[in-house]
Amino acid sequence: MMKENLIIGVIGLRFAGLPIANDFAKKYPVLIYDMEEEFGGNPQSGHASYKLLDGSTIEILVDPERLSEAGLLIIAVPVTISVSKHPDMSLLLKACQVAGSHMKKGAVVIISSAVYPGVTEEKCIPALERYSGMEAGKQFFVGFSPDDLREQTDSPAASKPPKVIAGQNTAVLDYITDIYEDIFGNKVHKAVSIRVAEAAELVGTVQQTVNTALMNELAAIFKLMEIDTQDVLRTAAVKKDFLKFSPGFSSNYGKSQDSYQLTHRALAVGHHPEIILSALRVNDGIGQTIANAIIKEMNQLNLPLQSAAVVVLGVTNKEDSSGIEKSKVFDMIEELQQFGLQIQVADSLANPEQVELEFGIRLTPWEELSPANAVILAVPHKKIREAGWKPIKKLLKNDACIVFDIKSVLDKKSKPESLNLWRL
Repeated sequence: MMKENLIIGVIGLRFAGLPIANDFAKKYPVLIYDMEEEFGGNPQSGHASYKLLDGSTIEILVDPERLSEAGLLIIAVPVTISVSKHPDMSLLLKACQVAGSHMKKGAVVIISSAVYPGVTEEKCIPALERYSGMEAGKQFFVGFSPDDLREQTDSPAASKPPKVIAGQNTAVLDYITDIYEDIFGNKVHKAVSIRVAEAAELVGTVQQTVNTALMNELAAIFKLMEIDTQDVLRTAAVKKDFLKFSPGFSSNYGKSQDSYQLTHRALAVGHHPEIILSALRVNDGIGQTIANAIIKEMNQLNLPLQSAAVVVLGVTNKEDSSGIEKSKVFDMIEELQQFGLQIQVADSLANPEQVELEFGIRLTPWEELSPANAVILAVPHKKIREAGWKPIKKLLKNDACIVFDIKSVLDKKSKPESLNLWRL
């Protein structure tokens, strides 16, 4: 484990590899091997957060053989959740095969994928040993540092949380700490073990999953009571112990992905995680739940569902993001289409080709949208939040129409008097 003339190798681009490479390239030469070929050899074509830094000396490898030059290898590939709600480790294990087949003696391998406790030691290390022919802890070494891309991408440096790191023994942890402090300064937290670090990565995401589900259930209850949920939450926020969460579509599909990691492991060791599984069911079905509420409201307004024109604004996973993976907005649209609504969809940040390829939905440029009976503000990006009611009103046929403000970002007090407003 030598730090002099150290070269960093990163396996994976799309998940978190390129942002990780950009961080380490500030101090070290970096080689990336793009297993998924997600960028077609041109990482500059991706989202802004996934582009090479200007003047970067990062090398994108076509062949993984040069990974043997790296003294530190970081595996940053996604662990997805299958249809049966179990973690799919295939890409992670394939990355371990690549690393094991090409790493040099004495290398340190860091797993940077969000995984349930035990994956690094029970699955990754055996795979690395099998393909390298070397023994972990003697001829190569292993650590863990979860990617925090989902929390940090749009955050200023000062507000970013410390990087969590762990090693299979004290010497490995000290070595990893020395390198990570070169990049992140004193914002590095040393976990007592790899399993603790793996578990800690999941705790915060499970909290968000459960709390979002709670807010969605409260919103449904308050709607039946004809109480404005946002009025309730603003009032509740004056309480000292109030935790700020809002109802609506999950802000990041990775949260539920991570929660399923923990439920999978919990069931495997003999515990049925009732609260987490219940929360996941609520959040997984939120698209259909919101769609049914919209249909009910439109029926009460006597809008003809078979011919009503509806505009959906925003389809991405969260505000000010281009990601569409597992977005629950598409579930809502699919449910609405069952009722014969004439739906137009607009999103200035989503990739139109990707949306049409994956979901069969054609995005309409804002200026080409036809006047509608209803506007569903599903994912309010910054421009919409700042513009307020003015552009929304232009999309409606008249003031007797309805706006479904899922995230409650429009000012209720400045609503046109005859316009109908529905909030979750």
